[in-house]
Amino acid sequence: MALGFFEFALGVIVIGTISSVVHGGMKIEREKQKTARRELDNGGDQMRGVVGSIHEDVAKLKERVRVLEKLVTDDDRRLADEIERLRRTETNSRV
Repeated sequence: MALGFFEFALGVIVIGTISSVVHGGMKIEREKQKTARRELDNGGDQMRGVVGSIHEDVAKLKERVRVLEKLVTDDDRRLADEIERLRRTETNSRV
């Protein structure tokens, strides 16, 4: 079966059209993937900002806890010293 010029040209046009459609579809899919990656990167930047903020808050809270612990323990020592002083005073008064 011999192909004439018309059949050959029609075949080339059909193959070229199919190739263009497939190539266009692949190009659109690549663009979708690039857009998705950019959105993920932007979301990652936002997430890093949130995590950094949380780390700062935790550091501030740790410092507050240190200060509160110091205040509580210092007050306990002062109270214990005061009780001991009063006991000594009371013991010395009885003698």
